[in-house]
Amino acid sequence: MKLKFWLLTGLLLFSRGCDFYSTSLWFFQPDGMKGEMNPLTYFFGVGWNGLILANVIVISLILHAFYQYSYHKTKPQFTTRPKDYMDYGSLLYFNQSGQLYKLMYQCPKNHSVAWQHFGYIVVRVVIILSFLAPAHNLLQYYNVATYDLVLDAIHLVMRPLLLMALFGIALLVYFQIRILKKEFAKLPPQ
Repeated sequence: MKLKFWLLTGLLLFSRGCDFYSTSLWFFQPDGMKGEMNPLTYFFGVGWNGLILANVIVISLILHAFYQYSYHKTKPQFTTRPKDYMDYGSLLYFNQSGQLYKLMYQCPKNHSVAWQHFGYIVVRVVIILSFLAPAHNLLQYYNVATYDLVLDAIHLVMRPLLLMALFGIALLVYFQIRILKKEFAKLPPQ
């Protein structure tokens, strides 16, 4: 667990560095901020220093949550063994069966477990998205013709930013299910 923490932390920092590098290629050109997809820049006009500060804060919070998961994981205490991973998640987050759907619109009652799971899930999602964004930036910066054709096809359906957001949501759901199944499988039989 400890080795995985340090490996994923290093990978997270490296992937964010890749994203910063690829963003800087565009950002420091004349009118470079106009094409930036980051919502802080796109909607609020936040410059380079603001993006760095926001990233330091967000990455610090993610790493804190992931550290809590890796080193101070809360052990669930159930009176009866949950039926399946969905029931496990419901009992874990809301202390009663059949309540996992509330995760879509309500904060869990068990905040420490939710924070730890947030670290497990989001560190992975950010790593994946942080490698996809530089790939997109670099392919556009160096005018790769095949990628331009792919982007033209995507623009017929949706903007690349929306595609990235939908992929991020799908990753969040995937890793949420993955952690619940993984922890449920480790429960002792009853």
